[in-house]
Amino acid sequence: MQALVTGASGLIGSTLCEKLLCDGYSIVGLSRTGRANRRGLQWIRHDLALDPWGNLPPHEFDLVFHLAGQTSTYRAKQNPIEDASANVLGTLNLFEYLRAQSSMPFVVIVGTATEVGLSDTLPINEELREHPITFYDISKLTGEMYLMQYVREGWLKGCALRLANVFGRRTDGQQADRGVLDKVFSQAKLGKAATIYGDGSYLRDYIFIDDVVAALVAATHNRNETNGRYFYIGTGKGTTLKDAFSKVVALATGAVEPSCMFQYVLPPDELSPIEFRNAVIDSTAFRQATGWAPKYDFDRGLLAAYGGCLQ
Repeated sequence: MQALVTGASGLIGSTLCEKLLCDGYSIVGLSRTGRANRRGLQWIRHDLALDPWGNLPPHEFDLVFHLAGQTSTYRAKQNPIEDASANVLGTLNLFEYLRAQSSMPFVVIVGTATEVGLSDTLPINEELREHPITFYDISKLTGEMYLMQYVREGWLKGCALRLANVFGRRTDGQQADRGVLDKVFSQAKLGKAATIYGDGSYLRDYIFIDDVVAALVAATHNRNETNGRYFYIGTGKGTTLKDAFSKVVALATGAVEPSCMFQYVLPPDELSPIEFRNAVIDSTAFRQATGWAPKYDFDRGLLAAYGGCLQ
């Protein structure tokens, strides 16, 4: 099996490549920046939005994991055209390249649970109608809708996974509004206080990176059940921002009462309304389709992510 992983230098992409290589896949990694030194991984440095593959050698991929794109809510607001170019035009360029293959690949694209918008209903699942409220979520939802249309046309097969808050091992180049727990851990190790906007009572569903990678692989192992569908991926358990930060700080410092390392401030005016949300994800549909289930609860995930950094 030959697989393409776009966004291969990011947190999810790099972890996925490691998993696929260990499982014996032939991997082509694509990224706008960076380079992998992993033996057995073919690397292509390419910007999907700027170049529609015209100068690249042809490949025949069985599986495609599309993780590349613009990932910052705030950058999308500052430059909606750049955001749409990366997340919509870049995605379409990829789909057209894959459409020209002699055999039809299975494509998994990664989205975000915030595509649903601000929902008063918990948990969040596929029965809720989307009301995106950010430019970023609009572009991600648009790319997803294009995939579903390509599937309906019979040009591609594939599915979309809308992820909860992913945490794990921070990577270079990660946007500032991503990897928040990783940033809190790093600051706590340096003795710096973590900033909490408001009282920290909003709920998040934190899912460990290894469970996300397992879900991506499970989607391709159960193609008949996942084709043409989108799924929410999370743990089904909500943790307040305050409790999450407390656990991260306690792990980093060994503090019995970590709240002394918080500073509570009023939310800045430029903070996106999407930050004021409660999110708990119901992944029942994906579990029924694939048999996948998260193996890590929040505490175990924290130890797996940061346990090696405690010396």
